[in-house]
Amino acid sequence: MKYLALLIFSLLILAAACGGSATPAPHIYYHASEISLPEDEGPHDSGIEWWYFNGLLTDDQGNEYSYHYVTFKSESVGTAVPHLLQASLGDHTAGKHLTGEGVLLGTLNSDATSVDVSVNGWEMKGVSDGVYSLEFNLDEYFLDLKATSTRPPVLHQDTGLVNLGPAGDTFYYSRTRLDMTGSITVNGEQRPVTGLTWMDHQWGDVMGQRVGWDWASLQLDDGSDLMAVLVWDPSDRTPFAGYGTLVSPDGSSLTLAQADISLTSHDIWTSPSTGIQYPSGWTLKVPSLDLSLELEPVLVNAEFANSKFTPAAYWEGEVRVTGTSREHSIGGRGFVELVGYDPKQLEPAPAP
Repeated sequence: MKYLALLIFSLLILAAACGGSATPAPHIYYHASEISLPEDEGPHDSGIEWWYFNGLLTDDQGNEYSYHYVTFKSESVGTAVPHLLQASLGDHTAGKHLTGEGVLLGTLNSDATSVDVSVNGWEMKGVSDGVYSLEFNLDEYFLDLKATSTRPPVLHQDTGLVNLGPAGDTFYYSRTRLDMTGSITVNGEQRPVTGLTWMDHQWGDVMGQRVGWDWASLQLDDGSDLMAVLVWDPSDRTPFAGYGTLVSPDGSSLTLAQADISLTSHDIWTSPSTGIQYPSGWTLKVPSLDLSLELEPVLVNAEFANSKFTPAAYWEGEVRVTGTSREHSIGGRGFVELVGYDPKQLEPAPAP
């Protein structure tokens, strides 16, 4: 998730929300030249790592679904289970939003060439370069999906080495547009699905501190893709890091500075489950590109709460995109992730 999806650090949910200001992980500085793909698709010897997917699916009856699926790996002692999987599914036709999680207590294969996690019928596996197998079930729904990247991976901040200010440094790349095929089984009825997916992979040795962020991944109907994120201190929500990446239809990318990204909300949604107030509905502007987008949630109730392993809740859901690009109308779809709005993230760390 990640920043989900870094930014998409939903593993900092584990390190920050569960461990608070516990002893920081060793801070290791990397050289960008050390990034090598596809070799770096596999697990790393790092304090935090995650692989994250989100997407929109349509079945043969025209029903739409959205999902996010993430695997976290943590080596921070006392702050999280070693390997945590989380997933959510939105059934747009039924107006339902489901969440679930699984735990893998064993170790990942350090020689694996990609993500390779399987537990209790859930699977996230790299089949080949840019091709992934995803399986998970939530209540009466079972998803069996294959995601195939249609463009090269994108290294954020040009080199893939992302600086998060006081939170430290991480490696971060995305596959911003993957074709999805497979099936969804609902109450025993299997239906073929197709769709579009986004993938993130991030790892590093970040500092164990409380952080929050607003993150968006967008796939626009002119063939371009956009990621934007602001990372902030939950105590006052002052951003201390932020950036964006615009991917053109030909696969080339442009890094956007924090000063060039404006992300503001125009509404508030209060969770009936937790009482947490989240921003809802956003305007995303990139003045240098003459880009102005409106992001509206498909399902407002898209909170991931009541986890057994991550006390802090977060919001993760699909958005519809409308707006203008250089004065031309544009649309699309995407995901927004909100972390840091749960007051639990400001509570002192529990005693060991």
